[in-house]
Amino acid sequence: ILSQEGTTQGDSDSMHMYAISTRPIIDQLDEICDTSITKQCWYADDSSAVSSLMELKKWWLHLCKIGPGYGYFPKASKSILIVKEEHVVTAQNAFEGTGLIITSEGQRH
Repeated sequence: ILSQEGTTQGDSDSMHMYAISTRPIIDQLDEICDTSITKQCWYADDSSAVSSLMELKKWWLHLCKIGPGYGYFPKASKSILIVKEEHVVTAQNAFEGTGLIITSEGQRH
């Protein structure tokens, strides 16, 4: 089976390739966010972050802006913002128009 792009699922080199290819994205996001309160976690091509709502919005918008230049295409419809119940309305207002799923319920990722 030939891969048209990227790596073949199960290829032992795929994790190394993801680590190398996502590092520039991670570094650029670190440059625009307050790293004292914004923490990123990446596993292969899955990303997550924890921070204040305004820092997360900055992180998300920048990820959507720079990602495609690296072949990384964030999908808001598959992305979930988890907040405390008392912050749901504030989060919905802050992220209005982004298409992110906003909930106070825990999610698997």
